[in-house]
Amino acid sequence: MSISRTALVITALVSACAGGGIVYLGLRGASTGIADPPLLPVRDFALLDQDGRFHQLYRLTKAKAVVLYIHGLGCTTVRDSLPALKALRAAYAKQGVEFMLINASPQDDRKALKMEAARLHLDIPILKDEAQLVIQSLQAERTGEAILIDTKTWAIRYRGPIDDRMHYGSQRPAPTRHYLNDALAAVLDKETVTVAQAPVVGCVLNIEPHRRALSYTGDVVPILRHRCINCHRAGGVGPWAMDRYETLLGWSPMMREVIMTKRMPPWQADPAVGELLVDRSLRTEEQKTLVRWIDDGAPRGDGADPLVAQPPEGVQNWPLGEPDLVIKLPEQKLPAQGVLPYRWFKIPGPIDKDRWVRAVQLKPSNTAVMHHGFVMVQYPARHKDREPAWLEGRNGFFAAHVPGLDVQPMPEDSGQWLPAGSTLVFQIHYITVGAPASDRPVLGLYFHRAPPPREYAVASASNRDLRIPPFAANHIETAETTFSERVMLYGLYPHMHYRGRHFDYVAHFPDGRSERLLSVPNYSFGWQTLYRLKKPREIPAGTRIVARAEFDNSGQNPVNPDPAREVRWGLDSDDEMLVGYLMYTRERDDYPRRLNDMASNAAERRSVSHTNARSRSP
Repeated sequence: MSISRTALVITALVSACAGGGIVYLGLRGASTGIADPPLLPVRDFALLDQDGRFHQLYRLTKAKAVVLYIHGLGCTTVRDSLPALKALRAAYAKQGVEFMLINASPQDDRKALKMEAARLHLDIPILKDEAQLVIQSLQAERTGEAILIDTKTWAIRYRGPIDDRMHYGSQRPAPTRHYLNDALAAVLDKETVTVAQAPVVGCVLNIEPHRRALSYTGDVVPILRHRCINCHRAGGVGPWAMDRYETLLGWSPMMREVIMTKRMPPWQADPAVGELLVDRSLRTEEQKTLVRWIDDGAPRGDGADPLVAQPPEGVQNWPLGEPDLVIKLPEQKLPAQGVLPYRWFKIPGPIDKDRWVRAVQLKPSNTAVMHHGFVMVQYPARHKDREPAWLEGRNGFFAAHVPGLDVQPMPEDSGQWLPAGSTLVFQIHYITVGAPASDRPVLGLYFHRAPPPREYAVASASNRDLRIPPFAANHIETAETTFSERVMLYGLYPHMHYRGRHFDYVAHFPDGRSERLLSVPNYSFGWQTLYRLKKPREIPAGTRIVARAEFDNSGQNPVNPDPAREVRWGLDSDDEMLVGYLMYTRERDDYPRRLNDMASNAAERRSVSHTNARSRSP
């Protein structure tokens, strides 16, 4: 049922409250006539809003329609139109219409957008289009334009102002035409939109023009070498190698899609929170260069192909050099299809004396099939009281492999203790690739010549009591851990399964301060990323780390195995987890002390004592 008959009442009330004001106006394009826009589908895109939340257009499949409104701070057209937009949103809330604002103004950053939203009590998300690629794809030229999208076809059914109240330098007391409301009513009633386009009244957007022709050799290839080829090379985890121009040309439409939807490069951290090492994300200018080059037809240009003349190096066998010790696992044979359970192995550690490990690498022979793997250590009986309580990996690990993870040594003044007589426990999660496959994993160990001054360890905040209701789209669970002594924090590794959507770490310091350490608004189970801090953080004793996880168990989650199921903790991928790993170092001591003397790990619904990865040399 539509609400077109109530529009006059709603808009009259909004107009009475909105007040007047000078506006800087103009008409969209050179013509003031009304013409039907082409019913071409809007391409999918994803952006972060003012609060760092992730929004993707094609994920809004539950909505019947989506309204995008072009926003800009300081534009009085926008300011004075927001009450009418909020009223429409409230009126259509129960009819399945989503409203989002898009801001592409280079002078408006997310901090300013957040302040403005708070000042105006605006609860409509403001998506920040820093690269201006979405705004250009929508062919928007001015603020104040509403774009109505039918989610059945993703076609634009109306574009123009909300109504006809705004004019050059003044406003009508009340509108006489209710363009957006009438278009919404028609779309919901499955009728033809009478006025599909109207002249836009708003502020001209400052869209950066194409300054020069882009060069494949000079502009595109350097970005690919820096951001993409580490995975997209022979033997890499990428499904195809960026080895020549012809390959890139064939994949260029798909490259555009994954850039616009932020699926690639696989780096889900919010750039506005903290500073991280090995940041694989594309910078704003790099996004512009690649998308504009593709939109221009991906021209080859003249000269030799640098990817052929200087081909990418293959995956190095051991990036840190030959290990001091290599432990080989049995060959693993995998079927062509199906969901595989975790595989567990126990192998005695072949060392005859206690060692301090400075680096470790778990390496598959077939990177396409190992989703991730953990290694834990069972200490011999004489040191059992010092063994970390790994809890099947949820409370820490000795080594790990995740797709795309750069192999790095532990901080140079630290290491992990490996006593003689230990047993190495492997937990490996494999995936199928459409054909029978095999893998022969190996573990490489690099030893210190002398005990280091600090100990490297892994702790976690985990919650085994999580319970996600059926069809819940934004279900939140938390876990926490408290450090009982001073440590240096080096990295953060969030872990959830298919329903994981957003993950935050917040540190609550003993002096009352709080700080967001990491935000991952677009979590992907397919990329288990360890985020290393650019500068290690000193964490005082008594600091409480809270991990906040948001789960999407709705039908709009494209990888949800079963929205109708209540989901609880479990090792299988169809189950869920909430684990916030913390990589840190502490001063090494020489007296027996278990890890759980140092930190407590509390789940949301009940308190449990966990141990943090800590050991000592005898």
